[in-house]
Amino acid sequence: MRTGLRHILAGVSLLLSAPLAAQKQQATSVSTPSLSPQAQVALDELSPRFGGEIELIQGWFRDRPVLYYNFGYVPEPVTPGRVFWPIHGFDAKGNPVAMRQQRPIFSTIPGLGDYSGLWRLTYVITADHVQPNHLRDIASVEAIVRSNRAALKETDLVINLPIVPRGSRLAGDSTPGMMGWYQGRDVVYFDFGAASVAPAPMWRFARGLDSSGQPKLLVEQNSIVDSVPVGPTYPDLWEMRVVRVDDSYGPNSLKSVAALQSANMPIDPPNGVRNLPIAMIDGARVVRAPSPLRAFADLRSPFPPTPTPPQ
Repeated sequence: MRTGLRHILAGVSLLLSAPLAAQKQQATSVSTPSLSPQAQVALDELSPRFGGEIELIQGWFRDRPVLYYNFGYVPEPVTPGRVFWPIHGFDAKGNPVAMRQQRPIFSTIPGLGDYSGLWRLTYVITADHVQPNHLRDIASVEAIVRSNRAALKETDLVINLPIVPRGSRLAGDSTPGMMGWYQGRDVVYFDFGAASVAPAPMWRFARGLDSSGQPKLLVEQNSIVDSVPVGPTYPDLWEMRVVRVDDSYGPNSLKSVAALQSANMPIDPPNGVRNLPIAMIDGARVVRAPSPLRAFADLRSPFPPTPTPPQ
């Protein structure tokens, strides 16, 4: 009798453990795509040995001091990359129902020619067909969509999510970087919210030429802008314009566009676009609305209360 009972209990245990084993196998059996040599070099540049503090740089806005971060040049014409975010679905208010700790999936990284730091958001509606972070690259997203186990929902939302070396931190800000995926590899990014694709003008100052014949920037002079972030969509991209000054000019004598125009100084044509999100104005931190990736992140449970079919 006891022997038969042990056999029955063992059979029940086996039946219960089979779905859990299948879920575990699904969560762990994730293949990592191969990388091109260019992508591998770019990914190596994001390793922790290149991480550090991203400094705040001072500028002027209508005689008021501003501080901004520098995330480098942006290729022109400005073209946002694609960021895919797997979610369960949407709630009754139309907000995304996030998967527990599911990271976004980026289409490119710094060091590749199509990287800008700006991204157009695409939701991947999976219902409860996959475990969190089973999807880690675009090929796996495309495969699950082809199998009719997920659907894509494109948006018009462009967000500024600069990818940085692991271990990087923002000066004057304790907000940690967020984790994402690129081709199944870890990447770290910061969330600056919705951003405009159209660059705003920024004026820098130069005196004379350097050894290569380029304008020699006057490092003592802070850059000047005439726009600041007051709400989405933020002006984070800046079109560089160089003001030529002579030896009689005292650095930071000009602190506004109005004063610059009155001075009637020669200005070179626009030369390059940079991703420079403004963080502080007059010593006060700019309050930015986060992107949906942060605003609707849900760490409470791995699945929604009820299954949400693809929409």
